[in-house]
Amino acid sequence: MINYNEIINKLKDILSNELGNKKIFDKDVAKALDINYDSFRKAKARGSIPYYEIMSFLAKRNISINWFFFNQLPESLVEQTSNYIILKYQRSVITSAGGGAINYQEDFEQLIIDKKLLDYINTNYKYTDVLKVLGDSMEPDIKDKSLIFVDKMLSSVKNGNIYVVNTPDGTFIKKVNIDNDKVYLKSNNQAYETIVLNIEDITIVGRVCGVFKRI
Repeated sequence: MINYNEIINKLKDILSNELGNKKIFDKDVAKALDINYDSFRKAKARGSIPYYEIMSFLAKRNISINWFFFNQLPESLVEQTSNYIILKYQRSVITSAGGGAINYQEDFEQLIIDKKLLDYINTNYKYTDVLKVLGDSMEPDIKDKSLIFVDKMLSSVKNGNIYVVNTPDGTFIKKVNIDNDKVYLKSNNQAYETIVLNIEDITIVGRVCGVFKRI
């Protein structure tokens, strides 16, 4: 796989070709990737590759991911690799199905997922994160250590759906019901009591649209 500098130079070559061999600078790459230039410079200093933004950049141009990252050229790869997208996997965030967990953070890794799967669970690619679940309060539907797909665009509560919720006691995954100024966080597992909070004390991170279970 090509290294960070090779990736940036390859992006510059693509942009230069689009603009009639115009000289391309880092700020032009940042703009093309829809990344704030200051954030881009800081990420460059860390050698942090913006995979998601590059994937979107390539998808808009129908450029093969395998060609870009691995210099593999067969035409059959273009259609094959265009079926995948990179999601943010919040490995450091454990979403509690029981007694609370750490708060939601922006510290993620990349997870490559087939687009057909995301289409099946009807979730928005750009705003979907993947979190790990801790606890058994949502069993049997969501088991301990399952991975959940959370669509952050779906933050308006429809009673009875499952959401990731930030509370003063941590981050929970629960069935949510709102009644006036009260929020009820319900578990599937009947051994757990319903959590009742004031509506101003919670933040809806997003709706759970799909689950990877461990068997």
